[in-house]
Amino acid sequence: MDRTELKNILRQENSSSLNSLPYDFYEKVDEYIRELEEEIKKINNPRSVESKILEDEMQSALNDVETIFIRRIRKITSRATSNAFSNISSRQDLDKLLESERKVFDATLSAIQVARSELLEPIMNPQDRQNKGFAKESIISDEADEEEENGTISQELPAEEETGKNNISKEYFVVRILKDLPTIKAMDNLNYTLAAEDVVVLPSMNAQGLVKRGAAYPINQE
Repeated sequence: MDRTELKNILRQENSSSLNSLPYDFYEKVDEYIRELEEEIKKINNPRSVESKILEDEMQSALNDVETIFIRRIRKITSRATSNAFSNISSRQDLDKLLESERKVFDATLSAIQVARSELLEPIMNPQDRQNKGFAKESIISDEADEEEENGTISQELPAEEETGKNNISKEYFVVRILKDLPTIKAMDNLNYTLAAEDVVVLPSMNAQGLVKRGAAYPINQE
């Protein structure tokens, strides 16, 4: 690598097209700059004309390689963005990327696709959101059926619980909710909408069921 070759590559990167780089381009530039540094040290006179010329050449090389890097990264991220919002995936010119540059393309494309799925798609395709809601309701229904089969929730309300929360230490448990849960109708015939980190008092049967499922953590009561 020398000054002329580096300048030629810089001029090529002025265009919007992606150009191939030698696979060891950055290693060669690093060697070139280290050689200039060694020559400057050998002169051992920073005020000499020759030393200043070499220092100017080294600074020019540093500026050039940084500009090349920035221009290529802009082209790569631009292509990744275009791919993320295109129905037809284009891999044109990707074979001209260095291995590390290809990782930038793949990471950028993946990040945009994830953000699009989470932020834009629910707005652009509300039907998909509704379908996801139906699927969630189905899962909740299945969990409720499983609780019923395991005896976690009884269909018969104990007579003593109908009187309310008079004996909370025996009939009710205090638990901390560990994750967001759908609204449940508990043994006391009340509806509970539970969210992560809520600290609530629940009928013992319901509280124990949530603890067994790993959805709640019991809080000791005096």
